[in-house]
Amino acid sequence: MQSRKLLIISFFSIFTPLLLCGVLHAQNAPKNDVILKRDSTRIQALITQMTNEKINYRDLGTADSAKSYIYMDLVAKVYLKSGKILTVRDSVLAGPTPPDSVGQYADMANLPTNEFERSVVMANSDQLRDKFRYYNDKAIDGKRGAIIFTSIGAASLISGLIIANSGSEIDNKKIGNSLAIAGTVVGGGLGLLTFKNHKKNSRKAKVVQTELERRNQPLTSIKLSPSYNPFNNSGMLALRLSF
Repeated sequence: MQSRKLLIISFFSIFTPLLLCGVLHAQNAPKNDVILKRDSTRIQALITQMTNEKINYRDLGTADSAKSYIYMDLVAKVYLKSGKILTVRDSVLAGPTPPDSVGQYADMANLPTNEFERSVVMANSDQLRDKFRYYNDKAIDGKRGAIIFTSIGAASLISGLIIANSGSEIDNKKIGNSLAIAGTVVGGGLGLLTFKNHKKNSRKAKVVQTELERRNQPLTSIKLSPSYNPFNNSGMLALRLSF
């Protein structure tokens, strides 16, 4: 009976940090995209495509999550679930981003020998923005994983020591010592691995960001073009966002 209680205590000691990390992340991360219209109404949405004319999305306010779209001239802001906020009416100030081509900024006579660095200098700026988003997201995932696994390892070590010294029974010491050793090894090992992935992807994201800065190109690309809506006979200034 006492051994069962000890196992229950061990379970909650190990997985409580993991559950707390998950809850905090769920609370901080937006669940979906939000489209703020110019009449101040909000659309809870899952954006599937954003072009220079309209936004295609799934309306999460309907039971069947129906596909729909909205023209850019009706949109004031877009709150992306990644945390980015696009203010459509103010985007005129940003101006169009000049297009570039593959290899335009590369010194073809002195290309880097490193395969990743060579792919960076040869990519066009839109491709670099995609690369930055990919490696930056991977770096964030690695950091989050390192925190979670390290917390599990620390909780296992502490709870194992408590159990091992909670009584004179041989089961206490066996369970406690096993928990302390196994939890520390597994949690610490996975924590170290995910932290290494965080550092590796952070360096790659920084290389991409530095290349964009060298080109005087932004991480977020906003392109504007005039267009005409035949449905209501109105003109509009359409927008395309790359991030």
